[in-house]
Amino acid sequence: MRKPSPTTHPKRRTQRGAVTAEYAIMIVAACALGGVLVAILRSPAMQTALKTIINYALKTAGVEGVHL
Repeated sequence: MRKPSPTTHPKRRTQRGAVTAEYAIMIVAACALGGVLVAILRSPAMQTALKTIINYALKTAGVEGVHL
């Protein structure tokens, strides 16, 4: 097995926390997106649209008598 060259070690040391920082940024972005979606879905217009879509899907599937 070959030893790693000395040039690979400094590169690893400079990127030591890069992956952790990337995961942290992704978590913050996912939380922000979730917050935006919650805010949008709480609006009465979106709730009405979602109920209409769900009722249409239930009717198409043959489920009668269920209305949200």
